[in-house]
Amino acid sequence: MALAFIAIILGLAHLLTAKPLDCEPLVPETIDNTTMTKLLGKWFYHAGASQHPRTIQELELIKNAYYFLYPSSHQDTFLVTEVMRLKDNCVVNNSSYISVIRDNSTMTLHGPNESSVAQLIKSSSGDTMTLYHIDGTHRGLSVSARAQNLSTEQLEEFKTQVACLGLKEEETFYASDKDLCPMEEERDDKKHSVEVVEPPLG
Repeated sequence: MALAFIAIILGLAHLLTAKPLDCEPLVPETIDNTTMTKLLGKWFYHAGASQHPRTIQELELIKNAYYFLYPSSHQDTFLVTEVMRLKDNCVVNNSSYISVIRDNSTMTLHGPNESSVAQLIKSSSGDTMTLYHIDGTHRGLSVSARAQNLSTEQLEEFKTQVACLGLKEEETFYASDKDLCPMEEERDDKKHSVEVVEPPLG
């Protein structure tokens, strides 16, 4: 009993001396024409965290990934090509698109089998894309960057945001920079096989 009491006291002492997190609220990025243009091109996926059990299973499978955002003939829509290494297999998906709602800074990825919604978040670096994932009551966060490696500052910013959201270490997964799938160069839009379906008016 005495040992348990000492352990509790030592644990409390650690909490009291620990540096408090510098938690700032996540601020949505303003999406305008300039933002839309900046988002075009190649991005490397670096890390993701989630409380959703199914998403955690998916994050565990992703060894690394990169993707391209292309302009579309439809306003506020990106065509997407994803190149992912799922364990030992390379998978290319060019059957998805992203629809953007500027008013609330949300981006909805429409995939072959399902869709997911995320909010674009302001970052201290213009070369990162931070997304706050919305899935019912489950929280999630992911970060991508133009570079194949995150800087120390970019990584620390992501880790702080994850901790401030209450996401746990075992719910956070980092991509490896090794064994990337062969680089897919930017494609002609005509090769993109997605058909964008406009929502009905009214």
